[in-house]
Amino acid sequence: MGNSYEKMSSPSKTELPKVPTPLKNELAQFDSSKMKHAETQEKNSLPSKDDVQQEKVHNSILTGVEGFERSRLKSTETQEKSVLPNADDVVQEKIHQNIVSGVETFDKTALHHAETKEKAVLPSTEIIEQEKGHQKLVQGIENFDTSNLKHAETLEKNPLPTKEAIAMEKSAA
Repeated sequence: MGNSYEKMSSPSKTELPKVPTPLKNELAQFDSSKMKHAETQEKNSLPSKDDVQQEKVHNSILTGVEGFERSRLKSTETQEKSVLPNADDVVQEKIHQNIVSGVETFDKTALHHAETKEKAVLPSTEIIEQEKGHQKLVQGIENFDTSNLKHAETLEKNPLPTKEAIAMEKSAA
């Protein structure tokens, strides 16, 4: 790494960025007396009672940890208790070990060759005919040409009973 220093200098007036003329004119004509007065308000809220209490507790914990003396600790010995397995656990473990060893030492030569036969069940002729009929019905509905239909007007006829029929019903009742 060489010790080469570059001489630094300030930019010349021609190298500085130019301010657009309309902005320069607007700034020159600006009247600061037209500005409104605004008062600055400093807001420095004091901490609440709970915040102060939390900080005191936190500081007391920190000072307690920092000022802790290890010499005040008492020496203790750890006693490890090993739980021996019961009879059921021993039996379960032996069964598991026998299965694992049986799989590991299995003799593949004792196996016989077997061929798998896959049977594909084909539908009967009746089912095939039903399906063909259903497909024809669906195609007929899908391909139906509504332009072949003729316009028809439906007239609802609801004849009212005559005076004689009403009189006969009244006399019969």
